[in-house]
Amino acid sequence: MLRRKFTDYLKQWKATKKNECLLVRGARQIGKTFIIEDFARNNYESFVEINFEQYPALKSAFDGELTVPEMIKGISIYIPNARFVPHKTLIFLDEIQSCPQARASLKFWAIDDNYDVIASGSLLGVNYNAVSSFPVGYERQVDMFSLDFEEYLWAVGFSQDTIDSLKEHFVKQEKIEEPIHRKMISYLREYMVVGGMPAVVNQFLATKNFGIVHQEQEKIISAYLNDIAKYAETADRPKARSCFLSIPKQLAKENTKFQYSVVEQNGTARKFANSLDWLRDAGIVAYCYNLSALQFPLSAYARDDQFRIYKKDDSSVEIEFVLTHGASPLPLEVKSKKGRSQSLNTVLMWKGIEKGYKFGMSNVGVVDNKITMPLYLAMFL
Repeated sequence: MLRRKFTDYLKQWKATKKNECLLVRGARQIGKTFIIEDFARNNYESFVEINFEQYPALKSAFDGELTVPEMIKGISIYIPNARFVPHKTLIFLDEIQSCPQARASLKFWAIDDNYDVIASGSLLGVNYNAVSSFPVGYERQVDMFSLDFEEYLWAVGFSQDTIDSLKEHFVKQEKIEEPIHRKMISYLREYMVVGGMPAVVNQFLATKNFGIVHQEQEKIISAYLNDIAKYAETADRPKARSCFLSIPKQLAKENTKFQYSVVEQNGTARKFANSLDWLRDAGIVAYCYNLSALQFPLSAYARDDQFRIYKKDDSSVEIEFVLTHGASPLPLEVKSKKGRSQSLNTVLMWKGIEKGYKFGMSNVGVVDNKITMPLYLAMFL
């Protein structure tokens, strides 16, 4: 079984929640259902699971009054052996995007507070107009993602002690022994090929065969295309599909914004922007916004019409990513090869920039307020 950080988040939610349900968002096949089921088995006396896509008839349990007794009565009709033990039961509403009224019900489960409730779904194709009442104030939303590099290292057999020793090098900004550095670079490249989708990682662990890994990846891509065909509005389906299929070409362009002309010759934002937003809302793509200025707060300077974070103005300064560090921007430059980092050097002379990172294939090094790190240590940012 793959170890996931999200399990710790669920434990923290259980220990601290009050009059609050949890809505777990994320793309399909990243392991949401598996993690929640495993959490339920290990932390509750009773577990009631409702998958609205697998058992669509259960939607009717939420058609009437959204009082807890009535909902329990409706669920029990379809799941006679369901046990609702107060304060010892987790109710899991999976694929909630298929039942808008179940989303509305979260408010009333939370107010009652006798049962823990987790909802999950990609929120693909939700008809928001069909939701009678949004559970504002009674629902904690959290995004879940595929395996990050640290989780991948756990999967391939790294102990926590070994990872902690790497983190110590990151914190102390100390050089890593060359044999270890070269080995970590090889694991990073392996992760870049395999990715973090649980099914793909499990296939790689079982076979060590990149051909089989590729087949599993193709299955997931096909499933995403099927979701687009199933959930997107009829007029948006071909456009969303075209945007999705253009992503590899978009990513192959270094230091450039998303270009609609790559999707279709003479393509425009007017034609494709809504379809691209649909992919984002489905959790399939993420936006990284360009900044008009490197100032805090970063969100105030985000360019909504440019989707990659880099800065380029008359001074030709280009920075790949900018994070928030305390109350100041933290510039990150990423290099695929060894070489000068002129843009980062320039930015580090600006007022209000305390330090910056240059990530690449080189070992750890520090010159004034510029910190060079191997890319695999970015997991500790």
